[in-house]
Amino acid sequence: MGRLEILETRPAPGVGPAGLAWDGETLWNADTRDGRIYGLEPGGAVRRSLYCPGNLSGLTWDGRALWQSLFDQEMIRGVNPATNDFDETIILTGQGWLSGVAWDGHRLWAVAQQHGRLLSIDLATNETQPPLPAPLAMGDIDYHDGSLWAAVAEPMRFDAELGRFEWLTETPAFAVLRLDPVNGREMARYTADRLFSGLCWAGDDLWLAHSGRRELYRARIRS
Repeated sequence: MGRLEILETRPAPGVGPAGLAWDGETLWNADTRDGRIYGLEPGGAVRRSLYCPGNLSGLTWDGRALWQSLFDQEMIRGVNPATNDFDETIILTGQGWLSGVAWDGHRLWAVAQQHGRLLSIDLATNETQPPLPAPLAMGDIDYHDGSLWAAVAEPMRFDAELGRFEWLTETPAFAVLRLDPVNGREMARYTADRLFSGLCWAGDDLWLAHSGRRELYRARIRS
């Protein structure tokens, strides 16, 4: 089991930082409280601010557009960063809370948080593939180096009657997982001290967000 090493901590541009995405030049951060997607310069200054109302969660970049999952609305929006238009909307009826989204070059991935599922959509055909099993209470995800990477809190159960997660132990654990996109199997685990609401790779750096502390982190994976 490895660990995360936090190299840098920054204040988030908004009050509820969630999903993160990297387009090669700009670090994008969706804010669940502001209903905006902030584009940050390498030094951290806000370069752009896109209006995207709703309870924002995961965020990813497919080379042309930003894809923003709306946590409790069972949808993912394709956002044109140049015009701020919502060019496409994907509806995932019956999948519940969508806490993360990622792009692997061919498919769009999403986390169905309370069901413990990884969903994937082929954007060329708009076909949804059979879901893969995943840990409950996952946060944001990203695709990097042939794998899916996900933030997770464990062990938990979802109480459908109360509509909330509950801890199964008095000693909660947090981690970033490396998952096989073929079967959802855990390939590696890196311990953390909190559940990250945002996660994306930018080169060798792993960027993370935490909504409670209103912070962004630049981290590295250590074995």
